[in-house]
Amino acid sequence: MEPESANRVTAAAAPNTFEVSPGVAEFNMPISEYMRLNPSISRLAVGAMIFSGNHIMLIQRASHDFAPLMWEVPGGACEANKDATILHSVSRELWEETGLRLRSVKKHVDNVEFDDGRQHALTWRKITFEVEVDEGHGLGPAERRDVISAAVKLNPTEHRGWGWAQMAEVEEGKGGKQFMELQRSTILAALNAAR
Repeated sequence: MEPESANRVTAAAAPNTFEVSPGVAEFNMPISEYMRLNPSISRLAVGAMIFSGNHIMLIQRASHDFAPLMWEVPGGACEANKDATILHSVSRELWEETGLRLRSVKKHVDNVEFDDGRQHALTWRKITFEVEVDEGHGLGPAERRDVISAAVKLNPTEHRGWGWAQMAEVEEGKGGKQFMELQRSTILAALNAAR
């Protein structure tokens, strides 16, 4: 998987309307409420997994950012002042990082907790979801990948590149791909479940 060139996101806002499957309804709550119910965590982040057949979309972090040049799924910090709910954070982060429009949140993949390497007193929880985007909806896997690929627009200040990967590429780090171990484990578990 070669990184695709970075294109700047030009549109202004993420979609506010998207489908929520029953299995993720518990996350359709305000961030402040979730934090109140989970006092052991300091910060909340989300991840959005986009599949097309046996491929998953990955993005590569910029060289000057936290976890430089690591591959990951789109996502980022929840922002209570911007996002009505945790699931709205998924929509905003997906839009900001890829320019793709969230169509539905299909299922909850996992939660992982980690300390912020820059601030050891903070415990983050990252909630990852499998999502579907508007781009390529209803098409077969190859056609869907083509349509999504044409629509991706990265913010080069945050990400260097992106591409589609299969399980072996993630397992073996083919093409020099490096992952934070928690992210790699989440991606592999999701790829195994999708088989």
